[in-house]
Amino acid sequence: MSGNNYPFATKKQIKIRLEEGDIAYVFEALLVLDGRQTDDEREVKDTIYKNRMGWMSSHASRGTNLASKVALKEELTEEEEAQARAMVCRYSRQLAEYYRNKQLRDAHRNGDAALLAQAAKFGISAI
Repeated sequence: MSGNNYPFATKKQIKIRLEEGDIAYVFEALLVLDGRQTDDEREVKDTIYKNRMGWMSSHASRGTNLASKVALKEELTEEEEAQARAMVCRYSRQLAEYYRNKQLRDAHRNGDAALLAQAAKFGISAI
C-alpha cells in the first residue's frame, strides 16, 4: 500500500520490484503477460490485435518463447533472465491492472468489504 492508502501495487512499485526483485517475480510477470495474449497471437508468436494486452509486437516472439520455457520449468540462461527482466519492466501498467483486478476478484469472492471500500475511495469498483 502506498503512502496515500492506495490499496494496490502501483506501476512504479511493480517496476522497482521487477528491476530489483528476485527472478521468480519476473517469471510470474512473464507468464501473466503471455497469458494476456490471445491464443492465435501465442500460436504465431506475434501481436495481431491492438488491444494493449500482452506483448508489443517487438517482444511477442521472444516473450512467448521465454514464457514457454518458464511454463515448462526449463532453466533460462543468465542472458535470457536479463532479457526477460528488461522486457517485463516495460509492462508495469498492464501488470498493475492485472494484479489490481486479481485483488478485486479475490475481495469479491472472499467478502473483503474493507478492501472494496478502500478501492471505492479511489473510484475503483468494478473488475
